[in-house]
Amino acid sequence: MSEARPRVESLALVALALVALALVALALAACAAALAPASSLAAELARPRVDPEAIYARSGPGVVTITVVSVINSYFGPRQVEGEGSGFILDRQGNIVTNQHVVDGAETITVLLSDGTKVAATLVGADASTDVAVIRISTAGLTLRPLVLGNSTTVRPGQSVVAIGTPFGLSGTITEGIISGLGRTISAPDRTPITGALQTDAAINEGNSGGPLIDAAGKVIGLNAQINSKSGGSEGVGFAIPINTVKKVVARLLAAARGRSTGREPASARASAGPPPAAAA
Repeated sequence: MSEARPRVESLALVALALVALALVALALAACAAALAPASSLAAELARPRVDPEAIYARSGPGVVTITVVSVINSYFGPRQVEGEGSGFILDRQGNIVTNQHVVDGAETITVLLSDGTKVAATLVGADASTDVAVIRISTAGLTLRPLVLGNSTTVRPGQSVVAIGTPFGLSGTITEGIISGLGRTISAPDRTPITGALQTDAAINEGNSGGPLIDAAGKVIGLNAQINSKSGGSEGVGFAIPINTVKKVVARLLAAARGRSTGREPASARASAGPPPAAAA
């Protein structure tokens, strides 16, 4: 009996040790479960949020109002009509990005800078298949504030954004929202499908066309172009051409302009024209 008792005691100690290990494992699992939501919350809180005031102070001076005068044929003969849109400064050489449908058929183009300065502009090039255009102003006596271009491939649904432009002639208007959808297809002025468009609920109205859609880092991720609306005003469904598409088209248009100045314009870079889409902003 004296030999059996230590063995029983040893087995009891082993059982107690196993129970203790099981309790520790359960405690660790409970801690991990409690920490997981906190970690997710911390990651969510760490995501960049839009500071509209800071973005407007930094990017607002790089957004312009574009006024165009066109001549149309009416029942009473040719008459002038005026249209308005938005754009943003691309570089310090005076190049400005906007939508093709904003400047389509323009006889004259005038740019209103954020400081109230009005400058005449010329068309560098336009592409109706992507609704992208570049115009240029003289930089003499001006201090231009180009906007920083982002990367539209990193955009995610739910991401905070702002739109700056001239809705209804109200220059320098900023609206806030989120990216509400990706990979949308919209129709270009020549009815060519534009794929990969960004959908946003930031208010976009008539006159916002050609203005920038800006992320929380203050970088342009899209070129505001169209709205989906039954009333003709903003109903929370706006579309922007992804900035990566805009970059490619702008590079091609600028190359075409250089080619024309040297007499060697690439055939693939020639500007195109066409009517604005019905849903253009």
